[in-house]
Amino acid sequence: MLDRREFVKLAAALTTAFSISNLPEPVAAALKKINPEAIPKLLYLQGQSCTGCSISLLQSESPSPLTMITDYSQLAFHADLSATSGKQSIDLIEKFISGQAGEYILALEGSIPDSMPIACMIGHKTLAAYLEEAARTMSAAVAIGSCACDGGIPAAEGNLTGAIGLQEFYAKRNIDKTVVNIRGCSVHPDWVWQTIVHLVKIGLPELTENGSPSLFYARSIHETCPRYHDFQQEIFAQKLGDKGCLFKLGCLGPQTMADCSSRWWNGGRTWCIDANAPCIGCASPLFARKKDMPFYRINRQG
Repeated sequence: MLDRREFVKLAAALTTAFSISNLPEPVAAALKKINPEAIPKLLYLQGQSCTGCSISLLQSESPSPLTMITDYSQLAFHADLSATSGKQSIDLIEKFISGQAGEYILALEGSIPDSMPIACMIGHKTLAAYLEEAARTMSAAVAIGSCACDGGIPAAEGNLTGAIGLQEFYAKRNIDKTVVNIRGCSVHPDWVWQTIVHLVKIGLPELTENGSPSLFYARSIHETCPRYHDFQQEIFAQKLGDKGCLFKLGCLGPQTMADCSSRWWNGGRTWCIDANAPCIGCASPLFARKKDMPFYRINRQG
């Protein structure tokens, strides 16, 4: 029977042997070197969110979610996935955030209600208070999803809670902490897991000017879109379902930086443009901010 260390080595070898999907070279190399005894734990907290990013993370296929949260990372706490609850959960969170549980990476899903802190409580303490304390003890911070990065849908124009992302939250309090922003609504599981592996084994990945890993967010969806040729030829779709560039139906690919066109979703089976849906810019810092910027437009000009 394989022991834990042998199993991890075997998994890493299989990952390489089968050329598992879209692993950047540094991440693939890191997976082969992982020592489970040295992996910092992952403290996963949730703010104003729909939990969609957690659901998306569970859709990862290569490696599987189980492998990622047991062998390539150690998930110390997640409100939906952990078996613990109630006071036991609060004690566990307190232990990490007070620095008594060793190194950990803080992962945040969901926005922070900056104007209404009591809108998001963990036990009897606000999420904001936990995040301020965590800044003193965590090894790294990862904002998972558009809400945690920039406020997302909870920060839409007219919101009452003053929802903001983690980076802005720390900046407003003069807390100098690097936050790795993994944008998307929801996030692609590859973007999250591979970033965490990079943090653990290699260190901070190269970031774009918006604080997102260049590995995934260096180019716009527009410039790598399979319908870019249609755009150049001015062949535009007139309605959803038509062939041609979707720009006149509201496609936000030109302002959205992400590798959706090469990575695809749902285990590489499809992605928005492939399904004839315009990009809604969910990986853009401007996602869902303005009332006058709808996800879709009706092409009235032809």
